[in-house]
Amino acid sequence: MAKLKTELSGKGSNIRVEREYAKRIGVRSPTTLSKARLDEAVRRRELELGITREKYNIYDFTADERRSLGSAAYVKTSIQMLTGFFKPFPEGDGILRRDPFSVIPENDVYVSLGLAEKYGMLPGDRVVGDVGVVPYNHRVRVLKNVRYINEEPSTRRSERIPFDNIPAVVPSSRIRIYGNNAVLGIVQDILCLGQGQSLVISGLNESNAVIAENAAVDLLKGLYMSFEGNVFGIFDGVSEKCRYSLSSVVNPETMIIDGEPDEYAFLLEMMKRSVERKAPAAAVLYMPGSCAGEFAAAAKATSDASLTVIILTDESVPSQARMRLKGGLVEVKSLVNEGSAYVCGEQRHRKIFRVLSAVGDGTPDEVLAKFTELVEE
Repeated sequence: MAKLKTELSGKGSNIRVEREYAKRIGVRSPTTLSKARLDEAVRRRELELGITREKYNIYDFTADERRSLGSAAYVKTSIQMLTGFFKPFPEGDGILRRDPFSVIPENDVYVSLGLAEKYGMLPGDRVVGDVGVVPYNHRVRVLKNVRYINEEPSTRRSERIPFDNIPAVVPSSRIRIYGNNAVLGIVQDILCLGQGQSLVISGLNESNAVIAENAAVDLLKGLYMSFEGNVFGIFDGVSEKCRYSLSSVVNPETMIIDGEPDEYAFLLEMMKRSVERKAPAAAVLYMPGSCAGEFAAAAKATSDASLTVIILTDESVPSQARMRLKGGLVEVKSLVNEGSAYVCGEQRHRKIFRVLSAVGDGTPDEVLAKFTELVEE
């Protein structure tokens, strides 16, 4: 049986040598990947080419084979404690996604139907537990017991209130985003986006792709630096240059780049679970050609936390705040935040839109500069 090329890939291998090997077998953009993600990309490509056929992860098993994995006769006890996000299979069992958005993540941990039912696990739950291994052709990881679910000890969890049942409140706090991008300035100074609101920046096309991609990356970086909560991102169909820019901020547990619809749905569930455990969440979604309505509709402020969503898309999606790109220009009349008066005050709200009436369409830099000039006058 063919073996994984461990002398070139995997733990302890030289990353420069591995990158050269990755190029030879056709791995995309190996120089932009971290060591862990490069190992996985090489493994995945070797599976595609038939270099190796060994079972390295839970996805190699059928539903019937999975059911035997929780048996004490097979699983060896381990002192290793791991954290992951629960993602169910249709049969009710599931996995903890430690690197949720990789195609074949070999470190994912199997969760038996018994454990999932015992603790009432929902998609996106953050689970901490002890892990054992099953020696088949290789080592498959299995969750043996649960210590925490959504930051609470498994032995004394409070009653869960589902996201959809948490009462919404009127957003009253503006979201802070560090950075100098002009679109970011428009979001903060003109739209005054509040925590728990949704913003849609529409009109994406080939003529403004660079502006939109740069804005999306800067918004994500700015949130990572300033937002006190969990930051999520989806980047669908972005350029290689954008992918490279993201390599410095990617958090594999909360980021998707060129993913699948079921991964997007799973990320939305993770956002909801974050709010349920009273941890504010914010998301930047670059989704041209994708349906973004469910994300915009989920934005909500509660008494304990909030879910704020910024979407860049080519669609017209209902949202509380809106901005439209017209080629490389900002369509000023489209700058609307229906909840701005609640977030920044009635008086400031009136002043903002009085000043906007004197600002014409322009590039993001021009609009922000003209608005700032008129405000100072």
